[in-house]
Amino acid sequence: MKKRLALVLTLLALHAGTAGAVDHGVGPLETGPPTEEQDSRINVNEAAVEELVRLPGIGPSRAEAIIAEREKRRFRRIEDILRVPGIGRKTFGRIRGSIRVR
Repeated sequence: MKKRLALVLTLLALHAGTAGAVDHGVGPLETGPPTEEQDSRINVNEAAVEELVRLPGIGPSRAEAIIAEREKRRFRRIEDILRVPGIGRKTFGRIRGSIRVR
């Protein structure tokens, strides 16, 4: 009986277009990617040294290297940060969820 109820609720949610969404009565449900105001990731094409040093494994000299590299050629993808001397796959793995390029 519980499986059947779960199936019915899932089908109803799919039909309504809110599969997996839970309304707690707080306000409208968020859909789509976050806006730039809601996105807490650091934009490596615009960030100052003070912002970049908040990234794990990025100190002042690497932050300056990021700025120098983006002045040569803007980052189009987050993976482009691997062009910066001193930033390898390990560092990229630590910061990839904290950076953006828009």
